[in-house]
Amino acid sequence: MRKLIILSLLAAALASCSNVAKYKEAIETLSADWEATTSKVSATVSQITEAQDQAKTALQAISPSEEASASLTEDQSMKIGELQGVLQEQMGNLGQLAQKAFEFVNQWQEGSEKLEDLKTGLAEGKLPADAQSTIDNLKEMVTTAGEEVKGWESEVNTAKEAIKKVTDAYNELIGSSMDKADM
Repeated sequence: MRKLIILSLLAAALASCSNVAKYKEAIETLSADWEATTSKVSATVSQITEAQDQAKTALQAISPSEEASASLTEDQSMKIGELQGVLQEQMGNLGQLAQKAFEFVNQWQEGSEKLEDLKTGLAEGKLPADAQSTIDNLKEMVTTAGEEVKGWESEVNTAKEAIKKVTDAYNELIGSSMDKADM
C-alpha cells in the first residue's frame, strides 16, 4: 500500500512537471513579446503627452502682443481666433486620446501582473489550471496593444501636423502684419 501511495505521488509530481514544461516556451515567448510591446505602448503614451505640451505651448504662443494686435486688421484678428480654435480642438482630441491610452495602460498593468504570476508559477513548477486560457488572453492583449499603438500614433501625427500648420499660419500672419506696420 505504501508503494502504491509513493507511486501515485511520484506520478502526480511527474505530471505536474510535464504540465509546467509544456507551457515554458509559450510563457517565455509571451514574456518577450509583452516586454517589447510595453516599450511601444510607453513610447506612444509619451508622444501623446509631448503633443499635448506642444499644443498648449502653441496656444499660448499665438496670442499676439498688444503692439502686434494694434496693427492687425479685423480679418487677421478673426483668423487668429480661428487658429486658436483649431489648437483648442486638437488639445481636446489629445486629451481624449490620453484618457483612452491611460485606461488601456491600466488594463495592461493588470495583464502584467497575470504574466508575472505565470512566470512565478513556471519558476516554482506550479501553474494554475487555467494557464493556457491566461496565456491566450495575454497574447490577445499584445495584439490589441499593437493595433492601439498604430491608431494612437496616427492620431498624434495628425495633431502634430495640425499644430505645425497653425503655428506656421500664425507666424506668416503676424509676419505680414508686422511688415505692413513697418511701411
